[in-house]
Amino acid sequence: MPLALLPILLLAGILLLWRMSHPSITPHGADVPQRISVIVPARDEAHRITPLLRSLQVQTLPPFEVLVVDDGSTDDTARLARSLGATVLPAGERPEGWHGKTWACWQGARACRGDVLVFLDADTELTPDGLCALVHTFLRGGGLLSVQPYHVTHRAYEQLSAFFNLVAMAGLNAFTPLGERLSPGGAFGPCMVCHREDYWRVGGHASVRGETIEDIPLGKRFASAGLPVRALAGRGVIHFRMYPGGLGELIEGHTKGFAYGALAIRPWVALLVGAWITGCFSIGISLPGALLAGSWGPETLWRGVIYLAYAAHIGWALRRIGRFQAWVAPLFPIPLIFFGLVMLRSLIQSRVLGRVRWKGRVITTRRPKRPTA
Repeated sequence: MPLALLPILLLAGILLLWRMSHPSITPHGADVPQRISVIVPARDEAHRITPLLRSLQVQTLPPFEVLVVDDGSTDDTARLARSLGATVLPAGERPEGWHGKTWACWQGARACRGDVLVFLDADTELTPDGLCALVHTFLRGGGLLSVQPYHVTHRAYEQLSAFFNLVAMAGLNAFTPLGERLSPGGAFGPCMVCHREDYWRVGGHASVRGETIEDIPLGKRFASAGLPVRALAGRGVIHFRMYPGGLGELIEGHTKGFAYGALAIRPWVALLVGAWITGCFSIGISLPGALLAGSWGPETLWRGVIYLAYAAHIGWALRRIGRFQAWVAPLFPIPLIFFGLVMLRSLIQSRVLGRVRWKGRVITTRRPKRPTA
C-alpha cells in the first residue's frame, strides 16, 4: 500500500473515535419521579454477577426493583442473586426462533413494574452514582440510551480484546466530531435505558428475537419509531471485565456474532472502519517486515513515523474506553492479528456454517426462510 495513503486511513479512525461523551454525574439526592426497574439477563453467571448486585445495593439512587432473569443456569446463579437481594425470575422454556439473552430480557420486561427500564449485562458494575447518572442522562433526552461500559482488564490474554473494543465503539458512529447531531447506528447491549411505554411501542426484544446480536437492531427499532437514540461511553459510571474465564472463553465470546454485528452497521461507517483497520494492518506488518529485511533507509524511517502515529492514536483511544496494559498500543499488531483471526472465525461460523457456540448452546445465525405465497 502506498505510504502516502496511510495517514489518510489513520484519519478515518481519528474521526470515528474523536470525542467520548459520558453520562453526566448528578448531585446526590436528585429527585427521579419514575420507578426504576433493573433487568439482568443471566446464564451461568455465578462467577461474575456479585459485583453488579453489590453495586446496586449502594446506589445513591436506589432502584425500585432488581430482576435477575435466570436463563437456564446450571451453576449457583439463582441462589447467589437471591442472597444479594435480587428477585430471581426463571426465564422458562425458550420458544423456537428466540435467542437466550433476548428471551430473558423480554421476560424481565414483561414481569417488571417500573416506569424506567435499565437492562444490564451480568458482568457490568456501577459506580455508586452510576444509576443516578444513567437515569438522569436518559431523562434529559428520552428514547433509548445505551452505554458501553469501561473495559477493565487484568491478565495478559485480556489485552487481545483491544481492537474488538475499538471497533465496537467506532462502529456506531456515536463519537465523531458531529457528536449527537449524528444519530448512532444502533445501541450498546451491555447497558440500555428506556421508558416502559416506549419499549412496548417499538415491540421490545420481541421485535428482534431472531437476531444473533440484539443491540444494533433494537437501536434501529427505536430510531425507526422516531425516538431519539444515544450511545455513550461508560468511564466513571459503569465498567465490566469481559471473559475472565480464560482465552477460550474470550475467543468463543468474540466469535459469537461479532462479525454478524459488524456487518449490520451503516455502510459508510463500515467503509471508514475498514479503511482504518486496513491502515493498521498495512503499517503494522510492513514496518516489522522492512526491519527484518535489513532496510534502514528513508522510506523505513517514514514508515516508523507513521507506525508511531498509529500507535499513539490507538493508545489515546484505549485509555478512554478501558484499562489496558502499557504494551498494547506500541505492540498493536499483536492484538490486531488476533482480532483478524477471530473475525475470520466469526464470519465462517456465523455466515457460512450458520451457527456459533456460547455457554454450551448452539446458536443458529441464519434466519429462517419466509414461506413464499
